Order: sequence, then C-alpha cells, then structure tokens
Amino acid sequence: MVGILLVVVGCYALVAALVHLTYWLKRDRVRVSKHYVLVAHNQHMRMEWLVRSFYAFSRRVGTDAKLTLVDAGSMEQTAEIVDRLEQGGGSVFVHEGKAEKDVDSGAEQSNDRKRSHTEDAGHSRLLWRLKMDGVVTSSEHAILVDLQNPEDLSKMPF
Repeated sequence: MVGILLVVVGCYALVAALVHLTYWLKRDRVRVSKHYVLVAHNQHMRMEWLVRSFYAFSRRVGTDAKLTLVDAGSMEQTAEIVDRLEQGGGSVFVHEGKAEKDVDSGAEQSNDRKRSHTEDAGHSRLLWRLKMDGVVTSSEHAILVDLQNPEDLSKMPF
C-alpha cells in the first residue's frame, strides 16, 4: 500500500516538474497575437453582437487578440456603438478610414473571378495602410474581415 502511494506521489511530482520545465522553456518566446480588422459598411445591427462575442470567446479560450474596426463610410451608428462598448470595458480601436471606392466600383463591373482578385488587392492595400498608420504592427498576425462578405465571417474565431 505504501509502495502504491509513493508511485502516485512520484507521478504527481514528475508531472509538476514537467509543467514547470515547459513553462520555463517557453517564457522567452514571443507570442504572436492575432489582430482582427473588421471593415464595417453600415453594420450597426450586428456590431454589438460581433464585438461582445469576439471578446467572450477570447476570454474563454485565453488567447491574446486585438480588434480594430475600420469604419468604411457607414452612415449609421456603427462607430458610436463600438465607442460605447469600448467605454464599457472592451478595447476596440476604431480607425476612421474609407473603403477603396475605386476597387468596389470596378469590382461590380467585372465578373466573379476578377471581383475576388480586386477585392484581395483592396484588402492588401488596406492592411498596408493600417501598418503605415501604426494600427497593425508587423509582429501581429492581421486578419481582415469584410463584414459585407459572408465568406469572410468564417475568419472570425467564434
């Protein structure tokens, strides 16, 4: 009986030592945080739900994630809703930017394959502009989510 008790205590001590060793080895590594950039076009009806769901998921999983909202000329209260949520304890950065209107109008006149190509070019220009403005840093993994495109919603973590 004493032998089994010593084996169990020894297993617990070994596991505790392995956990501490793993923590010690990973402590100096730079964690790459994810930075979600939401492009909002009159998305006031679901903006509060998106932001609250994002931070609830981030807290539950324990990941370091940032959220930036690019207000693409919305006429609605999208930015005001996010500002209210930010005052309530969230940390959302609102970037007053405008969408690439020439890309959007050119995409409407072309076929589907070219539309996705021009949208990708507009998205890369927007990410470049955000990096130049200092909103997104090079150490962060930036994920651009256009809220008008239903396929982009699959990029959200929840």
